[in-house]
Amino acid sequence: MSNDPFAPIGKGNGSGRNRKQAKICIMPVPDDAPEPPKRHPKLGTPSATWDYRDGDGGLLGSVFRFEAKDGAKSFRPLVLFKTGSAKPQWRWESWPAPRPLYGLDKLAQRPEAPVLICEGEKAADAAARLAPDHVAITSPGGSKGAAKADWSALKDRDVVLWPDADEPGSAYAKTVCGLLRDAGVGSLSVISPPDTVSQGWDAADALTEGWTPEQIANLVANAQSVPSQPEQSQPEQHQPNAKPSTSKQPRQRDALLAAADCLELWHSPEKRAYASIPVGTHIEHWPLESAAFKRWLAGRFYEETGGAPATQQLCDTLRVLDVKAINEGPCHRPELRTGFSDDALWIDLGDASWRAVKITKDGWSIVSFPTVKFLRPEIMAPLPEPEPGYMIEELRSFMNVDDDDFILVTGWLVAALWGKATSFPVLALGGEQGSGKSTVSRLIRTLVDPCIVETAAPPRDERDLIVAAGSSHVLAFDNVSRIENWFSDAVCRLATGAGFLTRKLHTDNDASWFQGSRPVIMNGIPSLTDRADLAERSLTVRLKRIDEDTRRPEDDWWAEWETIQPRVLGALCDALSGALRHYDAIKLSRMPRMAAFAKLMAAAGPSLGWEPGDFDRAYASNRAYTSDSAFEADPVAVAVRDWMVKHHIGGWEGTATDLLAELNTFVSEDIRHSRFWPAKVNALGNAIDRAAPLLRQKHIHVLKRNTSTARLISIAVVE
Repeated sequence: MSNDPFAPIGKGNGSGRNRKQAKICIMPVPDDAPEPPKRHPKLGTPSATWDYRDGDGGLLGSVFRFEAKDGAKSFRPLVLFKTGSAKPQWRWESWPAPRPLYGLDKLAQRPEAPVLICEGEKAADAAARLAPDHVAITSPGGSKGAAKADWSALKDRDVVLWPDADEPGSAYAKTVCGLLRDAGVGSLSVISPPDTVSQGWDAADALTEGWTPEQIANLVANAQSVPSQPEQSQPEQHQPNAKPSTSKQPRQRDALLAAADCLELWHSPEKRAYASIPVGTHIEHWPLESAAFKRWLAGRFYEETGGAPATQQLCDTLRVLDVKAINEGPCHRPELRTGFSDDALWIDLGDASWRAVKITKDGWSIVSFPTVKFLRPEIMAPLPEPEPGYMIEELRSFMNVDDDDFILVTGWLVAALWGKATSFPVLALGGEQGSGKSTVSRLIRTLVDPCIVETAAPPRDERDLIVAAGSSHVLAFDNVSRIENWFSDAVCRLATGAGFLTRKLHTDNDASWFQGSRPVIMNGIPSLTDRADLAERSLTVRLKRIDEDTRRPEDDWWAEWETIQPRVLGALCDALSGALRHYDAIKLSRMPRMAAFAKLMAAAGPSLGWEPGDFDRAYASNRAYTSDSAFEADPVAVAVRDWMVKHHIGGWEGTATDLLAELNTFVSEDIRHSRFWPAKVNALGNAIDRAAPLLRQKHIHVLKRNTSTARLISIAVVE
């Protein structure tokens, strides 16, 4: 076998009897190998199959389970061999020693994960479900085949052994421990089965009996550590009354758990575990899985013992704390930057003292112990301490926009800090080259959610977007040149509040999700709100080009902003306090798409010094402009309007096939061959659904209905 345990296993000499021509075991199985048999000539059809694979996923062979009529079980390996020049042939016999482990492919995929060794393939599969943070493996040949396996793949890995609860299991554990010491594992511990389990109990039995991953995590965390070297007996110095020595690792785990006694453990509605930690004169809140919490726990251990905890013992302690936080701790909703509690809005200043601004109907103040459990991602930067007594006009000289757009930018800032918000408008900043789009995006973000990474490129996929939403209150995307359909849909859902669900990395079934909404800033030269659904959720602000005679050096500009920023933040806090006073009494005569945003601005307007109707006028004008831009950017909407006005002013009805044929003869060849034009009937149906709100703005109504014979589209011009 190869010295690299994760490389494809090459051909090796078999262990058969000496003959004229040696029998060679072929690993991995080549693509042109003969088909393996489906049945054993005597035992019949197998009831279960386990494929052994190398680190690259290549097939090494299989192990089959057979069940007789009387219930007896037997196991047979099936491996490919070649003798001399004869063709390769499948044989019902095992690999020559050293034999491969079951799970080499998973070991290679997760090089940092701890390893859980079980006795048998069925138990290993069950352990993989019960302990998803481990890689579950086994050796072939049952309890007596351990010595014939190649354990070199586990060098430097942290390993936990889960033997069966019987005498053969104890013998297997003893043998494997010696082999793992020789292989040079990083750390080693052995699970002690509970006293209440039945004879022969293993991971498969635990899964059948309904054990939970939390219970298994606790079982693993209490596994007995095994010294890296076997203890040497010294009979001459033996003292009969001396207490048996304990290993270093259990003492480390006890010390780590003792260090965590000062914590408040809790969990989120998504079942993520957190700890509230007293640090100096303030309280900090961290996810147990975060690097910051691990550093704190290791630091506490050093303070108590003067040493560093072993990696495996630190991981075991974290698993125990995770179980306690989820099973025993209270449920709280963690917040990023803003939140609402005790009839007050809260804004996390992000400073070293973990202070926050508390905003009520009567004003605002800075508080050392906020009641909201704020999280601090490591990319978060601090806000300045707000200063009272200033107006929002302090911001005006830093915004190269017209008066209506300045009102909209201010409105977006208020909404982004509104801790009760369940939806946020998207701020789309446009303008030609030299209008300062990136700089203005960064400045706006410093008032709401400063970050080490102030702006970023658009994400590659929805998973990256979820990661970004979990790490920042505000998402800022810079120099967006094109809005992909998936990205537009995802931003719409993020703006109005929705759930995102994906699979956790390195697992098969566990889910990772984000539920909520986030303020979003985008900037770019082209229009960013061409799609109707995104346009309805957006504030489209055009920045004016900055002439050379009015442009300031960027260093001077930012230095002046550092002086003004606390004043503007104070003015925004005043606006939020006013919004709390008036919000419940506001009644809107019309409900636009972002109705909650419109209501908030009606409540906050007086505290910003706006006259009644100022925001409504600016918002209505912006929505009309954005709608017109989205309409002109939609070739299907434009084609339907022009076609109806020219040929069907009285109305039209037909199938999607009929409509596509009509429109294809009406539009130009350039449009028909563009990537934005629907080439198929089902694509036209989707395009009509997206265009319907835009057409409605032009007094053209689209209705889809089903009859007993066809699905029809009705289009009418309504004055």
